[in-house]
Amino acid sequence: MRESRSFSQPLLLVIVLLVLISLLLPWWSARSSLAHWQQQLQPQLSALQAEPTAPLPAMAGIAVLQQGEPPATDNAWWFGELGALQQVGSEAVFYRLDTQAATRQWLMVSVPLVLASLLCCGGLYIRNRRAFGARQAYLHSLLQTAELARAEPEDALAQGIMELHRLYRKQLEEIQRELEEALQQSQRDSLTTLGNRYAFRRDLTQLLANENRLATATLMLVRASALQDINSRHGFQAGDQYLQDISRLVRKIIQSRLGAHAYRISGSDIAVLVPGQCEPLAKALGTELQQELYHYQDVHELDCAAYIGFTQLLPGQSPESILIRADSALAQAQSGEPNGWRVVLKNSDDEDLGESQWRQRLQSMLDGDRIRLVVQPARLLKPSLPGYNEIFTHFPNDNGGVYPASTVFAMLQRLGMSMLFEQKIIEMILRKVAVNELPAQRWAINLTPASLQQSSFLIWLERVLMRNSNVTAGLVFELDEHVLEHQLTSGKRLLEMIRRSGARSAISKFGHGYGSFRLLKDLKPDYVKLDPELVRHLQDDSANQQFVRMIIDLAQRLGCHVVAEGVETEDQKRLLETMYIDGVQGYLVSKPVPLADFKGLTLTSA
Repeated sequence: MRESRSFSQPLLLVIVLLVLISLLLPWWSARSSLAHWQQQLQPQLSALQAEPTAPLPAMAGIAVLQQGEPPATDNAWWFGELGALQQVGSEAVFYRLDTQAATRQWLMVSVPLVLASLLCCGGLYIRNRRAFGARQAYLHSLLQTAELARAEPEDALAQGIMELHRLYRKQLEEIQRELEEALQQSQRDSLTTLGNRYAFRRDLTQLLANENRLATATLMLVRASALQDINSRHGFQAGDQYLQDISRLVRKIIQSRLGAHAYRISGSDIAVLVPGQCEPLAKALGTELQQELYHYQDVHELDCAAYIGFTQLLPGQSPESILIRADSALAQAQSGEPNGWRVVLKNSDDEDLGESQWRQRLQSMLDGDRIRLVVQPARLLKPSLPGYNEIFTHFPNDNGGVYPASTVFAMLQRLGMSMLFEQKIIEMILRKVAVNELPAQRWAINLTPASLQQSSFLIWLERVLMRNSNVTAGLVFELDEHVLEHQLTSGKRLLEMIRRSGARSAISKFGHGYGSFRLLKDLKPDYVKLDPELVRHLQDDSANQQFVRMIIDLAQRLGCHVVAEGVETEDQKRLLETMYIDGVQGYLVSKPVPLADFKGLTLTSA
């Protein structure tokens, strides 16, 4: 609309000027003619004035009147004085120039000129409106679709629209790239940069939903079995490095396999999906990865680096059955040599071979008391608090090393032997604590989720604690937050029994979210142990610091003591001290040491 007004205004001005010129120039010409006629009449008028009694002659272009009043006739006012009646001398004699001829002359010239000007300007206006409408339509279509633009439009406005389109495409591409990166990040494990469990579940479901029933793929499951032992002996940073190293080895052996993808699906499990038949792939990948794991084991002086299980994927199968077979393959591999691999293609009696061997070995541990107890003390920052020492269990193998604790507890759960081992471990701890001569100490015992599921275990534990009341007063029973969160009723019953017996309770790996505060209010444990994940990046995350401060403040208001697990640097310790933490535990304070050799936490341990 702005361009329409900018053209219409000059055009209107031009029309006015042309009309004025078309009227004024002919008018001026006609008026000049009248003036010329008047000059020619001057000699005759002078003679008439000299002899007023002479008869009045008839003159061309002049109306001669008798003496008397001038006639009331219209004059041609557009010619001014030349069109009015003129008086000759002092007598009442009047004359008038012939204005009709001048008027006809004027109109015959000016009217065509005016019409021609109007037609010309009207044509220009119509042409401009059509061009303007076409340009408006072009710009409108250009706004909607950039592809309609000419190669290089000369119009500044069209160039501006094209520039906007380019900026829009650039911003859209940037947003799409950021969305793709965000999607990849949401489906990627932050530590190993492998896909996470969500990406694994998505890709596994797609493979199983393939309409091609002949399409086959292989699932390789790698369990980093030394993770828990490395975390307890060398700290969580060493455990993270170990997981990254295992992920790197997995990447190395699958990089030449077209379509292979790796995922970290749990704390210590890495899954790989590879197109192709299982048995030839298992032989090639299993052998290659086993050699890499042997080398890694020797370099880092481990008892075992990882175990490997293989199974076949076929369209139409359920993900659960495939994961069960892969887990069975891992169980068989863990019952054999270190870094071993096994293949399970279908559910059969052959899957029980690994479980049978594990049952024999676990029963041998149980009968021979082949369970090693180690302790990791916490440094309490308030002198009035008794010492806090957490007891862990190690399970020696026949090669002089130890079985991964996570593997042992998983097999105990599968074989229904959890309660027997839980009872054996508690009895051994009670005997060791009873003969320990360290004063003012409390000993923390970790309870497994199985302890909440069996009422008979709770009855047995209450009797044992009541029977050893002197030792019970120095015991603290720990349960993970996520276990209590999903079994809150059983957890409350267990903690009430522990308090009734004279022992104390602790919630470990605390701080998964704001639901932790509700759990803290409902259970009111004696100790709260912060999850190591909260401590690991505490210095770099102000929101995390605020969250930890809230936990410490609320827990202490409820009468709980707060201990931070996984403290590995002096900076972490100093920051936690500014938050008035009650104690710190981790590799910085002390490495796990055999319970039989533990003589208390010394100043040099921190």
